[in-house]
Amino acid sequence: MEKKIDSRSFRDGVVKKPCSRKALPLNRSAFSGVQKGSPRSCYSSTPASHSWTRHRLRELRSRCVARKFLYLWIRMTFGRVTPSRARLFHEQRILQKVFGEWREEWWVSQREWKLCVRADCHYRYYLYSLMFKSWKTFVHQQQELRKGLQRAERHDTKQKIRQAWKSWLIYMVARRTKRQMQNTALEFRRQSVLRFWWRKWRWRLGQAHADRALLAAAVKHRALSLQLQAWSRWQEQLLNRRRESWKVVTAVRHHQRWQKQRSWKAWLEYLHICRVKRRQSAASQVLEPLAVPN
Repeated sequence: MEKKIDSRSFRDGVVKKPCSRKALPLNRSAFSGVQKGSPRSCYSSTPASHSWTRHRLRELRSRCVARKFLYLWIRMTFGRVTPSRARLFHEQRILQKVFGEWREEWWVSQREWKLCVRADCHYRYYLYSLMFKSWKTFVHQQQELRKGLQRAERHDTKQKIRQAWKSWLIYMVARRTKRQMQNTALEFRRQSVLRFWWRKWRWRLGQAHADRALLAAAVKHRALSLQLQAWSRWQEQLLNRRRESWKVVTAVRHHQRWQKQRSWKAWLEYLHICRVKRRQSAASQVLEPLAVPN
């Protein structure tokens, strides 16, 4: 009932007026437009169509009156406020009350949370102050220890520097003698290596001349063999290409022949269908005047 009231034009207690008698004219039937489009020989206006129109008008008038009194009954029963609006207002009031209770509980919990945070901050501040005092004493002790360690390290570095200076002087004298001996040994080694590689280079030069002559003969032989292989391979490829081209030509001819046969069959089927349609249309034209009633 509420859905019908919302979908209709019944808003704020306004009732629709029943439709007037001008909605459907009395001197024409409901199928007057259809009769104009159809041929005159098929249908003609009869007294039965006028009686059907009057019956239809009575039904429409009774429906309009019933709808009018239904809207009046709804207005007298429920008033200007519909049950859906009343239900919505009730739900909104309940939500407001629930939100107020929840806000009060939330305020109490927030107050307790603030007190807990303050106590926690005070306890942490006390702990931090104790830690800072102990850290200051620890830092003072570490500074004293560091000063003693620095004095000990200075004395140790002085002793190590003296020992290192003495050992460095001894090392420099030994290094000079070793360098002189190494220079003489390197000069002797260089002379011996030069003699050895000079002899080896002369032997390699003779071998290179002989290898160069052999390589030239081998290159000529290899070039001739490659030419023969390339000629034989070219002949084989030429034969294969001719065979493939012949296969392609035969395949194209076969495909063209198959396409012609297929198109010929389709054209014959199309001619047959056209003939059948012509026969059917001729038969329907012959039977059409017989189907029209007198």
